[in-house]
Amino acid sequence: MTYWDRKNQWRYGLQIVLAMVLLSMPSVTHGQIFKIAHPDTTTGNGFGTSVAIDGDRALIGASAEDVCGVNSGAAYIYERDDADESWKKVTRLVPSDCVEGDFFGRSLSIHGDRAVVAASGTFPNRNASNAAYIFERNSETGEWKEVAKIKQYQEVEEGSFAASVSLDGDRLLVTTSGDPIRQEYNGAAYIYERTEDNRWVKKARLKGTGRLADGVFGGAGALDGDYAVVTASKYYEEEPGSLFIFERNAETDEWERVKHIKGIDDIFISVDIEANYVVAGESRGGSKRSGVATLYERQEDGDWVLKQTLKPRVPYKDGAFGSTVSFDGKNALVAGYDEQLGKNFNIDRVVYEFKRKPDSEEWTQRRIFDVGTVAFGYSIAASGGYAVIGEVSDQEPGAAYVVEIH
Repeated sequence: MTYWDRKNQWRYGLQIVLAMVLLSMPSVTHGQIFKIAHPDTTTGNGFGTSVAIDGDRALIGASAEDVCGVNSGAAYIYERDDADESWKKVTRLVPSDCVEGDFFGRSLSIHGDRAVVAASGTFPNRNASNAAYIFERNSETGEWKEVAKIKQYQEVEEGSFAASVSLDGDRLLVTTSGDPIRQEYNGAAYIYERTEDNRWVKKARLKGTGRLADGVFGGAGALDGDYAVVTASKYYEEEPGSLFIFERNAETDEWERVKHIKGIDDIFISVDIEANYVVAGESRGGSKRSGVATLYERQEDGDWVLKQTLKPRVPYKDGAFGSTVSFDGKNALVAGYDEQLGKNFNIDRVVYEFKRKPDSEEWTQRRIFDVGTVAFGYSIAASGGYAVIGEVSDQEPGAAYVVEIH
């Protein structure tokens, strides 16, 4: 069983069966949703496993698509058409050395005319020759072309390379997974920068405390300018993990660990960073494990402090709120289960939108995005007034949706 299968199974489990009850019934939608068309209707194609968005351009991973072999994977770029406000496919990205079982598209990121897509084909407690592929758009022809491939060369145990990737301009963050199964060693995170001659060079290797008691470092990461955040989860142990925040010192050009936040309670911690804010999902947190999302803000003195704990207006026991999060500076999007039809079990998965009140520091729930399935909200990315949300299930073809969050 692959990492993707295990993660999908854990998140949805028997809930998928219950969700089938709703397929023939109208769903309650509190926000406008546009479904992105995808020609591959193969069950379990993984379309929507990972999503990214930058302005009017979206990048969507289909890590289980059979391009050059079973589970070789692909990624798709869509752009918004101003004429009819639809989102249309521009191109499909595949690596130049496409290989069966690579799960290309499991993690990805986009910024302007540049995209990075990870091929991460092994369960994360193994070392593997995974890679991060960088693509760039030719401004004259509009064609997207692979320009670089970044591989792991560190001769130490760090787990699977490219467990997550995050791109910001000429800077890239790539994490390694560590060993979440036996929990014998930590992972790492790497900062790469693009040179004037279009090479990507390693600038820093980021580490946690080195103590597995703080969680297995490297599960996921996010980058914004001179700030980066990397998760450290205890995974299947019933104990919370950590967040590690790093900043680049402008005088020395060195990356320094500036904050260690403990008590982040989730198996696969979802995290995002934008400007002076970090949002982390804790789907095992809160009363009766209903789940929460914690929002941290950087202070003038450089310290990062808890600003607010986000919760749905109606929390549910074991509601998995916080299993996936995204933040664009103005909007926080958090996935979690929602009850329908008066039942006392969770049969629907939605995405909650939180926004800061005008002239206030308080973030409040504004809308709920809902398509009536339990697989909705598997992945989320928000930017520039839009968000893209993935829907992934072993029972159906994958899907992705765009919502407006102005």
